[in-house]
Amino acid sequence: MARLTLRPHNQFVSSPIFSHKQPFLSVYTIFPHHHHNPLIKSRVKCSASGTERVRESKKLPPKDPLEDPKPQLPIPEVLSTETGFEQNWPPWKNIPQRYKLIGATSLAFVICNMDKVNLSIAIIPMSHQFGWSSSVAGLVQSSFFWGYALSQLPGGWLSKIFGGRKVLEIGVFTWSFATALVPLLAGFMPGLIFSRILVGIGEGVSPSAATDLIARTIPVKERSRAVGFVFGGLSLGSVMGLLLAPPIIETFNWESVFYLFGLLGVGWFVGFQFLNEEEVSYKGNEISTSHKSENATKEELGSSLKEIPWKSFFQSPAVWAMIYTHFCGSWGHYTCLSWLPTYFR
Repeated sequence: MARLTLRPHNQFVSSPIFSHKQPFLSVYTIFPHHHHNPLIKSRVKCSASGTERVRESKKLPPKDPLEDPKPQLPIPEVLSTETGFEQNWPPWKNIPQRYKLIGATSLAFVICNMDKVNLSIAIIPMSHQFGWSSSVAGLVQSSFFWGYALSQLPGGWLSKIFGGRKVLEIGVFTWSFATALVPLLAGFMPGLIFSRILVGIGEGVSPSAATDLIARTIPVKERSRAVGFVFGGLSLGSVMGLLLAPPIIETFNWESVFYLFGLLGVGWFVGFQFLNEEEVSYKGNEISTSHKSENATKEELGSSLKEIPWKSFFQSPAVWAMIYTHFCGSWGHYTCLSWLPTYFR
């Protein structure tokens, strides 16, 4: 049984209502006077079941009769869609860092051979402008290989000490800056030869730097593909350089080839800085940690180099056969790159 008792502070007219089928409950209908706005203090006593119903009713938020009946958009799904879009954009954001490094290194090798063969095309108008003979033109072109041959072994030693990434950056910037200097020094033969020697030095350290970079960041199972992809950029660069240089010279002048190709290398150098060094190092360490059985640490690499039987290598006929074959192939390859454009003019 529930009992309701109202104790008003003002005068009201009340009418009790009784129900015989339900537990006895006194209900009072209150009619205030028109000239009053009374404040009512009440005390309600009800059964346990009534208390539970009151508590449940309080849990439901009050419904506004003016509320818009239109259904609400599924906000969580929209937020999840936006979050997924941010995680997947730009498309290269989720590419592993080591793949970005390999792609950037391959692009550097493309620019490398573009700067190597551009003089083979530009030497024709340069010889006409400055009155060079074939021997002088050959001297200018061969000066590149002086620096290129002398920097091969030092490039490997520097890469072991400072890391292939740092050596590659300096090498690309060196040969690109020296390439852009060629038009400025073309009228001064010692300066022109010196600029081409710098191009050769910058490009000569790059193969050793690239192999060191691959050894430090790429797992053993992926290294063969990485080496093929990186050094394949050399052949692509030769083709692109020989195809792009003639129309550029014909449209503008021979100086524009060196400025444009040098600018490509400087742009690569700037863009390579955005490959965060700490993130690259972290990825490399992560790969080394997860492939400890496959990747050698720097200390292990140094100890393994001490154990290389150099004397046995140079006494092996197979090694000398490989050296002889590589020398003959390179001699024919670079001779054609240097003189075929002049031959077909």
